[in-house]
Amino acid sequence: MNKKKLVFLSGAGMSSESGISTFRDSGGLWEQYRIEEVATPEAFEKNPELVLEFYNQRRKQLDKVEPNLGHKIIAELQQEFDVTIITQNVDNLHERAGSKNILHLHGELIKVRSTKHPELIYDIGTKEIKIGDLCDKGSQLRPHIVWFGEAVPSIEEAVPIVNSADIFVVIGTSLNVYPAAGLIMYAKHDTPKYLIDPNNVDVPYGLNFSIIKKQAEEGMEELKQLITK
Repeated sequence: MNKKKLVFLSGAGMSSESGISTFRDSGGLWEQYRIEEVATPEAFEKNPELVLEFYNQRRKQLDKVEPNLGHKIIAELQQEFDVTIITQNVDNLHERAGSKNILHLHGELIKVRSTKHPELIYDIGTKEIKIGDLCDKGSQLRPHIVWFGEAVPSIEEAVPIVNSADIFVVIGTSLNVYPAAGLIMYAKHDTPKYLIDPNNVDVPYGLNFSIIKKQAEEGMEELKQLITK
């Protein structure tokens, strides 16, 4: 018997309970840095040292945090469902919790790539990268992150995943960041849809989401009860 396809779209709220600093919340990373200073191609061209150090610090943070109960419940649901996670997060907490099918829309902190040969991507874990760290073809390495103003190449891969969902869950995202937020439009009309977030999230009119107004851990506990009855 084929398992039902359970698709998650996860955002910063998924990882904040693990202690990962978020960009948009009060006290988040954006209060220390302006977006234009650390997360655009122009910033990297203007001050590559600052940008590299910003991501070095974020990478270091991964050594101090663990997957939370929300991540772990999603991984456990693989026993009953064919689970795919589309995440806006660049951390590796879904992987560390045991989830297998993960599409990172905005890149991955634990990887770097060549500035001139973007197909050259390297796993570096939580190590630092500095000016002078080069790819095999001799160009500077940069974070394997989709910066503001850059294309999101994985979005095309994400669309059919959402469209194939038997159950679709949005968790921990404000649905303010496009094109990721637009993915919800591709879930089939009759597919059960759930939105887990403690904040009020504007959902486009006509999309019937069941709202679980809780943070990721409590919300995932409730969702598990609802879909595994």
